Formats: sequence, structure tokens, C-alpha cells
Amino acid sequence: MTKKRIIAALLALVQLTVWLTAAVSAAVPSSGTSGGPPVVDHCVGAYLYNFENDEVLLQKGMDERIYPTSTVKIMTGIVAIEALGEDLQKQIAITDEMLSRVSGNNIGLKAGEVVTVEQLLYGTLVNSANDAATVLAYAAYGSVEAFVEKMNDKAVRLGAYNTYYANPTGMHNDAMVTTVADTALIARHAYSLPLFMEIVSTPKYVMEATNLSDYRNIYNRNCLISKYYNVSYFYKRAIGMNAGSTPQGGYAICAVAEEPATGLTYLAVIMGGEEVDGNLYNYINAIKLFEWAFTSFTYVEVLRADKIICELPVQLSSTLDYVTLVPEHAITVYLPADTMVDTDIRYSYNTYTDALDAPVQNGQDAGTITVLMGDRILGSCALVTTSSVARSEFLYFLARVRSFTKGRFFKASVVAAVVLTIAYVLLNAHLRERRLRKRRR
Repeated sequence: MTKKRIIAALLALVQLTVWLTAAVSAAVPSSGTSGGPPVVDHCVGAYLYNFENDEVLLQKGMDERIYPTSTVKIMTGIVAIEALGEDLQKQIAITDEMLSRVSGNNIGLKAGEVVTVEQLLYGTLVNSANDAATVLAYAAYGSVEAFVEKMNDKAVRLGAYNTYYANPTGMHNDAMVTTVADTALIARHAYSLPLFMEIVSTPKYVMEATNLSDYRNIYNRNCLISKYYNVSYFYKRAIGMNAGSTPQGGYAICAVAEEPATGLTYLAVIMGGEEVDGNLYNYINAIKLFEWAFTSFTYVEVLRADKIICELPVQLSSTLDYVTLVPEHAITVYLPADTMVDTDIRYSYNTYTDALDAPVQNGQDAGTITVLMGDRILGSCALVTTSSVARSEFLYFLARVRSFTKGRFFKASVVAAVVLTIAYVLLNAHLRERRLRKRRR
């Protein structure tokens, strides 16, 4: 084989290797669980938030104006619970007027039917039923218009200034807009309402028979919670909120998921999601964000309670001449799971004195320690002694003597004694001289 053929063969082999590497890389999607957040695509905006630590982990398209779709019902639930939540068994007689403008998803409420506030809340928040939401509006404030006014007032009070509601159902209206930032703000408030979260976490609600209907099985339309409508997106950590879509607003979801083992709870918001080849990217992205959060973040013990920080000399003891100092308690912080405590964490500490005087008590506060990661302060606590040290009374007496002899009073007393002694000697000499003079005379 000639030299040119060998070179050509080697070049071909290199090119083939590069092509195969690229092909494999393209075939294996990045999970995003290491090094940074996952790629969130086929949507207008996204948001990921941890409740326990008030920390935003991901934001995308936060201020883009979008149609809210069924996430409107989060605010519907908030306003309805504030108005009617104290009397869940209050009966509401449904009229033709209440149902006259209802369209879209519903649970088949009928004019003349008597239902309870609780049944309407479950119908609205579990099944995202538009007839239940509309009847709730009438039950709370007498009309849809009055109820919507309360919804907009509440949005302003929560700081959702870029949100405007036109109805309590989420059915499309060109004037009804929101943002991911506002939707997340409203969802975070809804999470603080126990009744709201109890309802939206229900996979299936059995609505008891009414005067005009047999019992109804009401299934959650949030596919993270219930498998009834689609088994593909069920997520065992999900504990509820809201999902929905309109042709104009795309697919949206506000979802909360928790991991009891770690005590961590997250809110994911996906707005303007697309359907691609039958895949709903509101659910796909939400699950992707949750998995990344649960995998990539945890509570890290950045300071152990038994970590010896320093030694501090002890005076006035004949048994021990120092004590060790440890943190008063451990410090655990919400951090990336791959945090290396030995290399990523540093400590800054100080003691109140250069030495302690016996007696020293076990657990005695002797200083402070601060835990840092880069320029970020992770926490601080007291430094305490690890043992008790008795005082030597003899050494204590000597110390008191030394202290006394170094004091101003002692020094003044010595000076005064010297002055008096000198004065006495001089006076005595003077008197002796006078006596001698008298004898000479």
C-alpha cells in the first residue's frame, strides 16, 4: 500500500469516527440532570420553584403575554373559597340563567338541580368543569360579571399586574391574558390554601346523587394526577393543581409535586405548550423539570454538629489547659446534590476571647461560625465548648492577687505608702535635727 493510500485510509477512518460520534450524540437526548437545567422546548414559557426554600430554579418567557386557558380556574377556586369556603354544605339551586352561557367541558349540571358548594368546588377544580365554575360565580357574587371583578381585584392584590380575566372558566377571550410570572404568583398563593390543595389532589371525586341526577364520577383532568384520560403522563410525585388547553393558548399546566423522603415540594408552570406527534409538551416539560429538581437538588449537611473547629486555652484550672469548640448545631442547606462539602464549602469563625477562665461549662457559648459557599452565606451558629472544666481555687487566689496588684487601687496605695514613708522619714529626720539643735544650745 502506497503512502498516499495509507493517508487516505486514515482520513476516512477519522471522518467515520466523527460521523458515528455525532450520530450517537444526536440519538441520546440530554436529560439535563447534570451541569444545568434541562432544555424546555415546544412551549412559550416555563417556571420551576421550590416552596420550602423560596427558590426559583428555572425561568423562561416569564413576561410573555399569553392566553391563560384553564389556569384561570386556579383564581376561580381562590375567589370561590374565600367567599364560600366557610360553608361547604350550603345548597345552591341552579337556574337557567346560570347555565345559559356555559360551553365546553362540563359535568352535566341541570336547571332546577340543587347542589352544594363543595360539589361545585370539586367539579371546578378536579374536572375543570365550566358549568360548575359558572354556578360558583353566581353562588358567590350573584353574577359572572361581579365574580370576574373579584378575580381581577385579587390578581392585583397578589401583584399579578399583567393578568386580566374575562370569565371564570378559561374559555378563550382575546382580552383575557396573563404571563408565566403572574400565573406562578397566583399558583403559589393557591398552594397556601389547604382546602384548595386538598381538592386539586383528588384523582377521582364521587359526587353524590342530587334531586335531578344519579351520582357522578368526576375524574381529575390533570393527567399527572389521574390516569383516566391519559396514562402516559401520570406522575407519582404530583399532588395537584390544574391543566388545560385552548386552540389559541395551547397546552398549559400548573403542577405541584413533592418527595416526602426529602421534604421538598416544587411548583412547575408550563404555558403555551405544543402538541408534537401526539405528545403534549405541557406534561412532558413539567415532568422533565420535576425529575431534574428531585435529582439535582437536596438538603446538604454543610456543617456537622460534631466537627471540631478550634481549641481555646483555659486558665485557672489544674486539670485541663484547653477545651475544643464545636458548632451548637448542624447546618443543613438546600443545595445542588453534587455539592462537595470538603472543597466547595468554607468556614469563618471567631471566639469572644483569646482564652476562657475556669470554671467552664459543657456547651458554653464561646464564639460564632459562619458557613460560606463562594460569596454566599449559607448559615451561622454559636461555637460551644465540648467539656466542663473545674476551677483550681489556689490558682484562682493567685490570679486574684495578681489582678489586685495590677490594679489602679493597689498601685495608688503603693505610691501613697511610699510617699507617706518618705514623708515620715523626712519628718522624723527633721524632728531629730531640731532635738539635736536644742541640745547644743
